Amino acid sequence: MEQYCILGRIGEGAHGIVFKAKHVETGEIVALKKVALRRLEDGIPNQVLREIKALQEIEDSQYVVQLKAVFPHGAGFVLAFEFMLSDLAEVVRRTQRPLAQAQVKSYLQMLLKGVAFCHANNIVHREITELPDYNKISFKEQAPVPLEEVLPDASPQALDLLGRFLLYPPQQRISASQVWNEASRTKELWRQLCLRRWSSCKASQMTLGTQTWKQYYLRRSELEFRMASGRPEDFTCRALAGHKGEIDDLAYISTSECRFDGQDKSVVCTVSSDGTVRAWDLHEGMELWSSPVQSAALVNLVTYPRLQLVVTVDERGLIKVWEAENGCEQAAFLLPMYSSALEACDIPEGPLLLAACAEGALYTLTVPWLQLLSRVNVFPGNPTSLLCSPDQQWVFASTQNSDLSPEVFYTQSLLCRSEDETPASTTLPIWLMSRACWTPDEAARLMVMHRNDSGLQLVITTYELGSRKSRDRVEILVQQIASFLLPDTMMPPHLMKGHGSQVILLVSGSELVLFTIHGLQLVAFQDHQRPITSMWVDQTRVITSSFDLSLRVYMWNKENKFPVLKSCYHLLGGSHRWASGFTHVESDSMSIVGVEARNIGTSILRSYYFQVQCG
Repeated sequence: MEQYCILGRIGEGAHGIVFKAKHVETGEIVALKKVALRRLEDGIPNQVLREIKALQEIEDSQYVVQLKAVFPHGAGFVLAFEFMLSDLAEVVRRTQRPLAQAQVKSYLQMLLKGVAFCHANNIVHREITELPDYNKISFKEQAPVPLEEVLPDASPQALDLLGRFLLYPPQQRISASQVWNEASRTKELWRQLCLRRWSSCKASQMTLGTQTWKQYYLRRSELEFRMASGRPEDFTCRALAGHKGEIDDLAYISTSECRFDGQDKSVVCTVSSDGTVRAWDLHEGMELWSSPVQSAALVNLVTYPRLQLVVTVDERGLIKVWEAENGCEQAAFLLPMYSSALEACDIPEGPLLLAACAEGALYTLTVPWLQLLSRVNVFPGNPTSLLCSPDQQWVFASTQNSDLSPEVFYTQSLLCRSEDETPASTTLPIWLMSRACWTPDEAARLMVMHRNDSGLQLVITTYELGSRKSRDRVEILVQQIASFLLPDTMMPPHLMKGHGSQVILLVSGSELVLFTIHGLQLVAFQDHQRPITSMWVDQTRVITSSFDLSLRVYMWNKENKFPVLKSCYHLLGGSHRWASGFTHVESDSMSIVGVEARNIGTSILRSYYFQVQCG
């Protein structure tokens, strides 16, 4: 309170006295609402907390009074608001003549925009929560708009309930408590709660089985609570051994959907230097199948959960397709040299495999039969990395720390290309690129880490990609939307991921740092004692693995303008006597799995399976 100088009393608000005040340092004029607590043991009233929370969520509108600060004072607390010279009631009272039509329109527009902004943020102002008494209002005769046209996605049961709630005259309406009692028993309410809470999922991705939407909501909420808590009783930890060499890569072959009908399964596939690909059931903690030993070490794999297919490549460039159910080989394709990258791409025209060869060429193959569709020379003589965009319409190709600028290809132009036809692509105006990733919530937003023009500092530049199609060609449109320099004190990051549409996660040594695409550092964590080896990022959590033989689990909190990451707990591996650390980590909706490297040159899987009761 000592930061403000009281200039006078303005009036009395709903919960306290309001003063006009001046900030001592900035000179800013504010309105201070002093709220006294009648009983300290009761704490802050719920309605006051709701008002504070609501104002914090809608601070970005010029039509809503801004809450600037909240701080304790004596036996209460103080709210510092944006100061307004007058309110609308005072303007109307003091006017000498009726307001002009332009003034009425202006005031009404400001009121409606403020209310609309509140409604867009799921907030209803307390002065408009009661339905009007239509006996006091007259309207021109016109046919009512049927509710099914206003709300085409609502069920007949929901429309009937809404119709009885909006009925007039008011005496015939059912009460809000009656509405809730009926709505809480309908599947429509729980279905909408599921779709709103897990907005990244479609209804078709939520497998109900024999359970109701309410059961699904409660069980999935319990599962998320367990995965956020990480208590020993919340999961089952298993060590899965079988490979006689090092595990070089792993990926889930089971779909990412949540299901609680007893049919849920988390299945991963692994490839190893022992020349085998294997499938593992994390729920049961057992190996499902192993391929015959191949003639060379397997170094990479991608999976197609929808097709239940696994694609592997060995150190000589031999690509093979395997059936995920039984491990039967389906097709093979030999690259001229070893592969530097594999990417699974599923577009409307059909599933594709993109393979980068060490010679610098990009091969596009059909899945599952591995028929060659096109071959494009990208970076001759340089190993190439590949990244598919979230909408699968773009392929980012790069070679690290080279004077060669990265390229972006339009995926459809890689299909059935003739030798004299050039695929649609564009070169990004950067060089000495080191890392890149796509933002998962945008169709084609690319973030690239590279050196600046002097080659001395690391920069992260964000691009938006688009296309303009004509009859015989596709023009690629690239727009730079943000760029910033990484701090000089930060070691060059070796891992980079995106979250949402605005957040970048970087790993440098044992430190995890979050930035916005404009360079604002959100948070930094140093929970590991040794370097971080891999990072998993999805809509709900972040998991890091480390040579300190632990996995660290972080959870997202999305209530603020930018998502906030909270460090939650460690998952420990085996004994340091036998293991040298975790090298990889992956996760799905019900499990976490890491690759634990052994001191004798082999690897095992360490799985953590979270489960809720189905009964």
